Amino acid sequence: MSSFSRAPQQWATFARVWYLLDGKMQPPGKLAAMASIKLQGLHKPVYHQLSSFD
Repeated sequence: MSSFSRAPQQWATFARVWYLLDGKMQPPGKLAAMASIKLQGLHKPVYHQLSSFD
């Protein structure tokens, strides 16, 4: 795979995305769980549980 075809895929992987969480009629715990998954980056395909950036 050349670097030219890899660049758009990498851009899509690491792009910043805005999420709007609507908490209407949702239990607070479920809303917090959904928000924490997005904030920690657990939904991204490059996430690995053993990698730590702290």
